[in-house]
Amino acid sequence: MSENNPTQKATVPFILSLLDESEEELRALGIDPQHLLDIYNDYLTRQTELTDIAGFISRLMQKAKGVHSIKYRVKEPQHLLKKIVRKKKEYPQRTITSSNYMDLINDLVGVRVLHLHKEAWEEIGLYILDKWKLKREPYAYVKSVQKSTATNKLTSFGCKMLVHPSGYKAIHFVIETKPEKQRYFAEIQLRTLFEEGWSEIDHSIRYPDHDNSELLDCMLQLLNKLTTQADEMASYMRMLTNKLNEYKQQTGNRNIAAELHAFVDELPLQNEDKKQLYSCIGRLTEKK
Repeated sequence: MSENNPTQKATVPFILSLLDESEEELRALGIDPQHLLDIYNDYLTRQTELTDIAGFISRLMQKAKGVHSIKYRVKEPQHLLKKIVRKKKEYPQRTITSSNYMDLINDLVGVRVLHLHKEAWEEIGLYILDKWKLKREPYAYVKSVQKSTATNKLTSFGCKMLVHPSGYKAIHFVIETKPEKQRYFAEIQLRTLFEEGWSEIDHSIRYPDHDNSELLDCMLQLLNKLTTQADEMASYMRMLTNKLNEYKQQTGNRNIAAELHAFVDELPLQNEDKKQLYSCIGRLTEKK
């Protein structure tokens, strides 16, 4: 059968072929293949409604200040079954069936919200809190949980902080939505454009069935560091823009040029790059 035909019922052999598992292997994990079959057949009937929900959330999120662009997806039926198998390995005592999978799987609908500057997450997060009820506290994947300005803001917002082993960074909100009688949960992820680029490259290399490579892992970690530096530079450029606007409107004896110079001193740049910026500041002040 085809996953694109919701009117055609699947069978247990078809489910086993999708998962590349035997019935004996699933039962050894404590999974009844009939439960997976029931989930699969039920989930196929919900694809249209879930797609409508994803579209509605995306249109509403587009109105939030600071949003650059949005992507959304409805989880593929095969990926849902694979996730249920993974969850069973993580939580052996939990049994997922067709009657409870929509309450236990939070990302049947996934909405990815991208923003230019890393600081924009806070205002977008407040918008989410204003529009929806959360299923759980938001959680943020960060580089480090050590105290800093960024982690302090996440903590004050109520985020649970996690360090992802591969370097993935984003802030996740699991929202509750009920367009009709059925309650659904959806996951909204906030990340910068640079984080999105890294994540897409990481995803294409590692997920879902690719073998890990120590060399590729090292290169992905290096790329992750460059991504972090790019986000930091984007934030510095935003602050520098504000400083330049102040300079244009300078009144009195305030020495904005000195402030610009001090600002460049703090940038994470090589000395040669800083010298180039100092020269730009000099030429700018000569025109004033």
